[in-house]
Amino acid sequence: MELFDSLFDDETLVRRPQTTVAAALTGHLGLRNTYGSMLATLVVPDRQLAEVARDLPAGVRVPVSVITSGGAGGLLGLVRRDLPGIDIVSAEPALRDFDDLAGSAARVVSAAAELGSDIAIFVELPYAPGWDAAVELVEAAGLYGKIAAGEAPSRQTAEQLSILIEADLPFKITSRSAGGWLPLLTAVDALIDGANVDDAATLIRSGDNDQVRTDMSAWEQTTLSRIRRRIRRLGTDQVADVINACVAVDRPRGS
Repeated sequence: MELFDSLFDDETLVRRPQTTVAAALTGHLGLRNTYGSMLATLVVPDRQLAEVARDLPAGVRVPVSVITSGGAGGLLGLVRRDLPGIDIVSAEPALRDFDDLAGSAARVVSAAAELGSDIAIFVELPYAPGWDAAVELVEAAGLYGKIAAGEAPSRQTAEQLSILIEADLPFKITSRSAGGWLPLLTAVDALIDGANVDDAATLIRSGDNDQVRTDMSAWEQTTLSRIRRRIRRLGTDQVADVINACVAVDRPRGS
């Protein structure tokens, strides 16, 4: 798999609530025509699924990742959800009980078992006491993690990435920022290679610069494979800008 294949989630409907469903769909279909295999899904809050189905052009099908409300119960609500034109390929529940993240994770794991293996589950893991125990439960169930970057301090992001990688839990990263994605990728690579949290945080803070791009251009296929084994999705509402920034890096050696 290439580094950017099916990597990017379009989060316009999540991060720009003022955008109409019709406008978001028009933009998303345009992105699919332009970027093809690099685009993974349109991320849709569950309350907007029916509206997305109504506004889809006839004969068009769109892979969708559903932001579920109501924790584990929201996942169960997808079990028999069948809407024209919508292929639900993943769901993104959040752990909501901050006083018992492990218990919340256990309930999500139980509900996810009802959906079957053809729907990937990305569990949003809040940075709160007990979140590392929730990571262990999510990993043991064969689900994926999800964390937010960009808004969080760089050291917190580095610590979260370190724990996810140490637990061997593949994950999705979301961010409101159009920049900073390349340093995140280099930080993940460094953590896989044994870097400590402070070094990874320094990489994240470094910004998108010539050194980052030079380092990435030297990556070999084995490096790409180990990064993609961990990072399954990148979620943003600025898909075109992020993709253009990422693919501007020269192709790695050995590819």
